Amino acid sequence: MKTFILSDNLFVRRIDELTKEEVAAWDALLLQNDLRRAFMSYCYIKAVAETGGDVLVLALYDKGVPCAFLPLQRAAGVRGLVGIFEPVGDVMTDYFGLIGADGLTVDVARLLAATQGRINAVLFSHLDETQARFGLAGDETRPGLRTWLGTSLDQPASEYWVNLRKSDKKLVYDTERREKKLINEVGPLTFEWTSQNPASDMAWLVASKKAQYARTGKAEAPLFDSRKVALLNRLLQVQGENCQGVLSTLRCGEEMIAVHFGLRCHDMLHVWFPVYNPKYASYSPGRILFKHLFLAAAAEGIQVFDRGEGDTQAKRDFANETHT
Repeated sequence: MKTFILSDNLFVRRIDELTKEEVAAWDALLLQNDLRRAFMSYCYIKAVAETGGDVLVLALYDKGVPCAFLPLQRAAGVRGLVGIFEPVGDVMTDYFGLIGADGLTVDVARLLAATQGRINAVLFSHLDETQARFGLAGDETRPGLRTWLGTSLDQPASEYWVNLRKSDKKLVYDTERREKKLINEVGPLTFEWTSQNPASDMAWLVASKKAQYARTGKAEAPLFDSRKVALLNRLLQVQGENCQGVLSTLRCGEEMIAVHFGLRCHDMLHVWFPVYNPKYASYSPGRILFKHLFLAAAAEGIQVFDRGEGDTQAKRDFANETHT
């Protein structure tokens, strides 16, 4: 295993100062399975910077070739003034860590010291367990959940709902019963994997999510910050392989039932901002929306839905993998 030695091999750059070679290296490094996360992509980091994030990137070199990147965002207020940084995107970000070559390890204390006072500390969460291979670790563990649509050649992604019917008959039956009831009492359903009216549908999502936060007493929730809303709208325009905004909708006629905005990275869809119309809460619209997302996903090339940090019943309903 190679340990990175600091000297002339570290550059601290603003995101728009990265060279074309460095951006290409970042994109290539992100293809590793345990790093293939939209929140760690150059496109995502750039979108945060474009919507108000004060972003710096530690670019590490080995023998003249870029071999790792650690993107950071200056913390707000006094903390930022004394050189304290955080994950880019702060509370919006589901994954944080080093994007590095296989076999690389770093001494974090020496790495920060080498910035000569520009970055004195990093306050973080959402560091995936796989980052331990780079020498990065946290103090507290929290669970995360995923849904793999296909687990083998015998169980391809396109057969996820069929296989779930066998493994959790009660969940599937109840979801389909509520869907039929919704159709009978409200009207035919229309599902769009990619919204045909993204601006207005995103506005509906933001307004509905803010109303949900208000009902549940979350006055400090991220979407009350205009910069966070700007980030969602910016990411809605991003359509790269490493980071692609996906806005999906479920309607009965003209009536919106549920919406989800997530980020795609190759064959992974990060479940990010789902919200449903509380008027139809008795039908479990969130579950119905995910049924349609699962049914459409295989044709879109999606193999796994990542639910980020947290263990709730809504996330556990369809999960089949836990990570730390």
